[in-house]
Amino acid sequence: MGPVRVLIVDDHEVVREGLRAILEDEEGIEVVGEAGDGAEALSIARQVTPDLVLMDINMPRMDGVEATRRMKSLFPATSVVVITVFDDEAHVIDAIRAGAAGYILKDCSRDLVVHTVKAVNAGAALLEPDLLRQALESVASHPTQPAPEMTQGAETLTPRELDVLRLIVDGLTNRQIASRLHLSEDTVKKHVQSVIAKLQVSDRTQAAVKAVRTGIVGDLGR
Repeated sequence: MGPVRVLIVDDHEVVREGLRAILEDEEGIEVVGEAGDGAEALSIARQVTPDLVLMDINMPRMDGVEATRRMKSLFPATSVVVITVFDDEAHVIDAIRAGAAGYILKDCSRDLVVHTVKAVNAGAALLEPDLLRQALESVASHPTQPAPEMTQGAETLTPRELDVLRLIVDGLTNRQIASRLHLSEDTVKKHVQSVIAKLQVSDRTQAAVKAVRTGIVGDLGR
């Protein structure tokens, strides 16, 4: 596999430069573009098709939540991680409902930035279980009739993959799932990757969102 191709989106040049410096110094990550707002991000994404977008929330012309929604519509396989000064749950839940895999704060360490990019790309858990639960409850409280294409792939999930998906919805990490199901972590990781691929989503957070939104997993995995 090649490096994780990252697009940085923030209306402050100094923030973009800082993130680029952090990521370009890391093996296995390639910065393929920068954008100063959501509209520019969509334009650049059409040219470079990133694997992952680091997306600010508060930007002119098009904010990060709307840009995330449109990005995921155009590029379902691209993961979006919100990077923001806001740490209130409302902003995070809005971003997750729009399609984000999770979020980090702008004052976090450089190690956390790198870890987040690699973890999301590898299908690892990013959100705290309580926050994921709140986001999924928000999704469940706004039911919509899913389009037929939304449920495509669900029928191909094996019983074991459904077990894993239910535990993803419950916010468990790969290690916790392995312990619960008496499997190795490597086996769980393969199941998670298979679930993500079959549900045609970019990451485990959106696998959980799709599972709840479409009713693949009822009652939030329980």
